[in-house]
Amino acid sequence: MATKAQQRKFLNSADEHQKVIVKIIQELSRSHGIDRTWSDWVEMGALAMANAVDKAQFEKREKRYMEIISHYKKDEVHQLAEAFAHLVQCWDMKVAVGDFGDVLGSTFMMLDMGNAGTGQFFTPYEVSRAIGGIVMGDREALAKQVADRGFIRVSEPTSGAGGMIIAAAHAMSDAEINYQEAMHVTAIDIDRRCVHMTYLQLALLHVPAIVIHGNALSLEEWEHWFTPAHVLGGWSARLRQREALDAMRNLVEAPAAAGQVHVGQPAVEAPEPQINEALYAMPKAARQAAAAGQMSLF
Repeated sequence: MATKAQQRKFLNSADEHQKVIVKIIQELSRSHGIDRTWSDWVEMGALAMANAVDKAQFEKREKRYMEIISHYKKDEVHQLAEAFAHLVQCWDMKVAVGDFGDVLGSTFMMLDMGNAGTGQFFTPYEVSRAIGGIVMGDREALAKQVADRGFIRVSEPTSGAGGMIIAAAHAMSDAEINYQEAMHVTAIDIDRRCVHMTYLQLALLHVPAIVIHGNALSLEEWEHWFTPAHVLGGWSARLRQREALDAMRNLVEAPAAAGQVHVGQPAVEAPEPQINEALYAMPKAARQAAAAGQMSLF
């Protein structure tokens, strides 16, 4: 588990909203267990956010939402909703002042849930920010990439709670580039709880993203979660256009190898016919990033 010193460090950095979240989760954990309470809470939040924009998967996710709350008393459901309201307020406050951080990752650690044995230990945000700054590059490099290609694509093969992606958005904000318009994220994790945590944070930070429950090394995919910024920003069309431009560029630059050009693997067809999302969610670059074990740009 996380050491008491580490837990105190996270608690000392908590804002008023995080402290309320910690208190509510701890109270409910007396009846339901800390692991179950946290997992149910972040999944409920992710389901609620997703169902606001992804109507094609609404019924399946609504059924799952009702299944979760059936295990809680009415007043307990109100407490979970209150905790989510504080999470929204926490991110609203951060976005308003241009502050960033791994809110859920740090809150998880405040609850003394960090477990290195299972990989559930989230990196302090200052470390993620340092690494994210190196990956994203300096202001001039970022501005040039955006000018040349319209937007930057970020692939994170092991997203955890989304801290590295938040750090990437932070780097763009520091460079005075609007990440909501100039960055699209493909976030992948094999752990469903991490998928829900990443999705929630990127949704509340207004990051255009596809969050995948899958294995970036084998390219297996089980679920796709579209953030509101992805859906409302028309990013499916932008990604299609980008793939077409990249394919044309590759053909022009390497005509002799035209038959071998691979510009990324489109996601499999969505099971529901009404989903009209052209996904390019697990491109070749994602697999290369997974092999390297790090976030990458492409």
